[in-house]
Amino acid sequence: MENFELQNPIAVANFIIKVANEEENPVTNLKLQKILFFLQGYYLNKYSRALFDGKFAKWQYGPVEEEIYQIFKSQGSMPIKSPSTQMKFENGIMELYHEEINLSQECSEELRSVVIKINQKEPWELVKLTHKHSSWSSHEDDIKSRIASDYTDNEIEACFKYNKEELEISCG
Repeated sequence: MENFELQNPIAVANFIIKVANEEENPVTNLKLQKILFFLQGYYLNKYSRALFDGKFAKWQYGPVEEEIYQIFKSQGSMPIKSPSTQMKFENGIMELYHEEINLSQECSEELRSVVIKINQKEPWELVKLTHKHSSWSSHEDDIKSRIASDYTDNEIEACFKYNKEELEISCG
């Protein structure tokens, strides 16, 4: 993993959405949040660094990357059919594009297989997995009062490690 650059959260979310749709198992915003969280945990566990630059808040239904939540919240509980589209203006021309990950083919394939594994779980099963770990359960009162601090990278990694057998993911 030399020359690794921290990914943009929306690029990783778009990657997850693309993989899920290719596998004909589209994600909802709730499920997207949990896959993002466990994918970050996987990367922290395997490579000792974050995959993307984002923060996860502790919410009632588990971890939420708020920027990504806001982008897809209009979908409600419906499957997300396409990646987020951004606009840019260059030389007076408007261009639409999808932010994409910038990783080697090998790393992209590895992440693809992890996304497919996690996406096989039902959304509420993923919520339950995040709630079982102390990074959420120890802060339940603060979460319900909306005063809980964000997850730390250590908490994200620990929650992944705690759940990796149930997620059926190895880091070898």
